[in-house]
Amino acid sequence: MRFKKLTLFLLLLTLNLGCNGSDTKDDNGIKNSFLLLYLQRQLTAASISSTTAANAANGTSDYDNVATYYSSMKKLELQVLYESGAEPYTGSFTNPATATTKTVWGILEDNLIEIFSNRGQSVSFTIPNSTSNMDTITSQNKTNWTITELLNLAKTYRKATSSADTGRFFVAFLNGYDNENGESNQNTIGINITGTPYLFIFKPVITAFTAGVATTATRVYVEQSTLIHEMGHALGLVNKGVSLSSSHQDTSNGKHCSNSTCVMYYANTGTSALVTFLQTYLQSESNIMFKSDSLTDIKNYK
Repeated sequence: MRFKKLTLFLLLLTLNLGCNGSDTKDDNGIKNSFLLLYLQRQLTAASISSTTAANAANGTSDYDNVATYYSSMKKLELQVLYESGAEPYTGSFTNPATATTKTVWGILEDNLIEIFSNRGQSVSFTIPNSTSNMDTITSQNKTNWTITELLNLAKTYRKATSSADTGRFFVAFLNGYDNENGESNQNTIGINITGTPYLFIFKPVITAFTAGVATTATRVYVEQSTLIHEMGHALGLVNKGVSLSSSHQDTSNGKHCSNSTCVMYYANTGTSALVTFLQTYLQSESNIMFKSDSLTDIKNYK
């Protein structure tokens, strides 16, 4: 089986959560702010068919596809596994910008609810919000992970495949990096292998890029926005199984949305739109990161 790398999702985000909302700069660049390099590299499993052999190779079933998700699926279950030392954020957190308390994994769930309610499809969700409801594995002592190793991990630890009425997605938080051309890519936060319901989060990248960030809320939103973006692709966005209802695919940057306010947007380094993007959620009560173009694609899917 061959794999090809899709385009990179590069986010260089500067946030200043001070009272006046402005940045102070010196000769060395940005002062009193943090610089976040948010890089998501997407991979695709080429030529994945619905045959029994292909499903066996990937550990998937004939129901692990968007046709099932948007027709007969009544339940969406998320299995979360983490390697020792790569625990995801869980529980609740207080957003100092709004003085409100939210559940960490409620951010992802709110976005999934929006997708299916906008479609008029009744789906219940099982999404863990504590490590006691997640699976853990001991340290794998791996500096980086190849695609074959990631697929084997999912095949080994995924408890069940999807059925006609239940979509089952697998998320693994790993204490290592993405292997790109034999080297550790320390900028890749998240991967979804197209054609599978598998998502992989490289925790050391999140830890490094949010080092020194004052608020838990910011770190939580970095991690959750990664999950939301990758889940969007696993659910067929943008033009990865769910056809476009309007011309909003940023074809020059692969399978991403041209709307800079959408979580599916491919962003170049240092644009002001990216600064605005996460600030919007840190400073408001809204968790919904999918915008109308992407939501309409799913609404109109047949």
